[in-house]
Amino acid sequence: MSQFAPFAIALRLSGVTIGQYELDAALRQLCSRYEREDAEGSFYAQVDIATANPVRSLLELAERSGPAIAAMLADRRIGKAVLDLAFDFPEEGEAMSARIPAHAAAAIAGHDIDIEVSVYLTDVEEDEED
Repeated sequence: MSQFAPFAIALRLSGVTIGQYELDAALRQLCSRYEREDAEGSFYAQVDIATANPVRSLLELAERSGPAIAAMLADRRIGKAVLDLAFDFPEEGEAMSARIPAHAAAAIAGHDIDIEVSVYLTDVEEDEED
């Protein structure tokens, strides 16, 4: 049975049209990245989410920041909100799966936040050293 154990979780916000201080206050947490995008007056922001207890972290994110994200998406202060769940795929692996608990996915999706799964091949650095 698969276990929900991402090694990294990041909330990625693109098309942000408000300043970082205002965004941090609305989200009720600090952004780890805030940088200019190609479009004038548009920014990219990222919030790193703790992975020690990922389900609890997702539920807390939804409760703390979800309503503000939904409101900012609705009035276009944010263009897109994506929650990226990063999993590692061991080099010797043939397949992998990860189940996101329904209540956690619903809590995130209920605020118009897309869920993206990223998979990274691990043990690559060991091969490069040989």
